[in-house]
Amino acid sequence: MKKIITLLFVSAFALTSCSDDGAVGPQGPQGPEGAPGPLGQVIDIVGDFTASNEYSLSLDFTEEGIEVFESDVVLVYLKTGEDGTADGAPVEVFRMLPQTYYIGDEVLQYNYDFTFFSVLIFLDGTVADFGTLDTSFRNNQVLRIVVVPAEFARTSGVDMSNMKAVINALDIEQKNIRKKKI
Repeated sequence: MKKIITLLFVSAFALTSCSDDGAVGPQGPQGPEGAPGPLGQVIDIVGDFTASNEYSLSLDFTEEGIEVFESDVVLVYLKTGEDGTADGAPVEVFRMLPQTYYIGDEVLQYNYDFTFFSVLIFLDGTVADFGTLDTSFRNNQVLRIVVVPAEFARTSGVDMSNMKAVINALDIEQKNIRKKKI
């Protein structure tokens, strides 16, 4: 009798484990789309290059609530002037750093370095004493910092030296550019 019960149990198990699950049903409906995150971030800083800050300006991304990943690209542009107006607002002219100026026999360069924690913008060159430079080179300097995701920088085909093209491709409106006095 025990053999018959064991045989029936093994047969039932074998038959159920080999059963056909049938055809796969249709795919379910698409879930809701998540909220879009920012593709890039932009902040303008205004500051003076002085002896007390060692002729440098620094921005801590964490303090500003800007998330930067190790693979991201940080670009810095220097406002070099204005070229008329559009819709009642000045048209600002920016150039990508590093930016070099020849003043007599001396060389002045605006340059920068960055990590995913911060960006440091500094004066460099052959100028013996940056304090002797005309204040137009040191005071009230406007710098635009653009954080670009690595994948975008690698695949977009946008000329990164053209700030307007970068900001347009990132779909960042002028009104969304944050401003900070340093």
